[in-house]
Amino acid sequence: MPAFRLNTDALTLSGKGELQQQLYLSLRQQLLSKPWPADALLPSERQLAADLKLSRSTVQQALQQLVAEGYIEPQQGRGYAIVTALPDSFFAAEYSRVAATAALPSQHYGLTAKAPSPAGRLQPGVSALQQFPFRLWQQLQQRHADRAVLCGMAGDPLGYAPLRQALALYLRQSRQLVCDENAILITTGAQQALFIAAKLVASSGQHVFIESPGYPRLKQALQLAELQISYAPASGASGLNPALLPRNSHAKALFLTPSHQYPCGGIMPLSQRLALLNWAAAEQCWLIEDDYDSEFQYRHRPMASLQGLAGGQGVLFAGSFSKTLFPGLRLGYLVLPPELAGQASAIQQAMHGDVAMLSQAVLADFIDEGHFNRHLRKMRRVYQQQKQLAVQLLQQHFPACTLLAQDAGLHLTMLLPELTDDLALCQYLNQHGFKVQPFSRYCFLNEPQRGLVIGIADADETRLNQLIGLLKGQLLRYS
Repeated sequence: MPAFRLNTDALTLSGKGELQQQLYLSLRQQLLSKPWPADALLPSERQLAADLKLSRSTVQQALQQLVAEGYIEPQQGRGYAIVTALPDSFFAAEYSRVAATAALPSQHYGLTAKAPSPAGRLQPGVSALQQFPFRLWQQLQQRHADRAVLCGMAGDPLGYAPLRQALALYLRQSRQLVCDENAILITTGAQQALFIAAKLVASSGQHVFIESPGYPRLKQALQLAELQISYAPASGASGLNPALLPRNSHAKALFLTPSHQYPCGGIMPLSQRLALLNWAAAEQCWLIEDDYDSEFQYRHRPMASLQGLAGGQGVLFAGSFSKTLFPGLRLGYLVLPPELAGQASAIQQAMHGDVAMLSQAVLADFIDEGHFNRHLRKMRRVYQQQKQLAVQLLQQHFPACTLLAQDAGLHLTMLLPELTDDLALCQYLNQHGFKVQPFSRYCFLNEPQRGLVIGIADADETRLNQLIGLLKGQLLRYS
């Protein structure tokens, strides 16, 4: 019996964006529309190209993205098989949104700030400032210099409308989000966005999950919000594993970094994303998706967001421009259902979390005029080269050490022998100008692993060799 093949008559191209992206989105929509039999195949590359009047290279690029995300897999002599090992319940049931449980805060909530420390070499979480087009940015600022309304804080409580419109278009095209400008709140960064999300969906004393290893400042923020925290194990291979999450958890939210788990670097595959959406729907638990490092994927395009896979239901989506542009910009965003936008804005105002209107106006122009996408394309090439160099040198000199987070992002995590005092080792490195971080600080479960979290935004051969020289002289001392 011949294999079942997907019908190309149902494929339509939107006419918006690159052709390979249009084809990818149309194929993905068909693949997720229903369960497929075990022998289901895609039409051949040649047939797809002929039916849709596209070039073979355009079809190949779309199919490669679907392979990378786990929707299809190449089979020798048969073409591309549709992956059927996906949760059946994802196709059978609509994702039901959970009702928000948090009342508006009756007091101000602010995050305590540490005194600024001097910038250091190979520091994770920073961008390559020397590569940013500051002259262009200043020219855009001058364009708005005489607009008095932008010099104060007056305006739409959700943020500058042209920025929200530009951001909504970018997120729909690049991350397949389901949103418009009325579903976006502009914030002072991802940290504020995550804190607002926490206050929006959970009340004091209620239970939430975060990843372990995970981000210490998120843990601190949730403790400040008086929430009870449990930990979901994450790995460097595929991030958070929903199979390890408990049933009947009574958790109100789960915070995670599926695009590039921080700091382990795992990228959550499609099967786990769908399983997680099913778990969250069954548990009536909000997912808070921190889109950490999604822009800097080096092997393939970023995977579709959880928010997009869920059709905008039950998932809040947070991001920032601190690494794509520069940290001093202090702009981020929270994508949420429009009916919750007013409450989220009220929480932000209670925090005195004003966002500079002038910076919002300049960023809107920066995105609208294509500068943002051009800068991202340039920086992907720069960071990929620097990460490849760092991996090559560290593996050459420390072959017994495991390197995590190689395929995306602006950092590497280097695991060290279990008896290494990574706290003392990092103090020593900091004294010599290197702001690498101890991996054990990110571990909240059981006995922490030892290692170093190393930034690559300013990596070059000289700095990497200096770090390697210091490590060679001190690893035995701290082990």
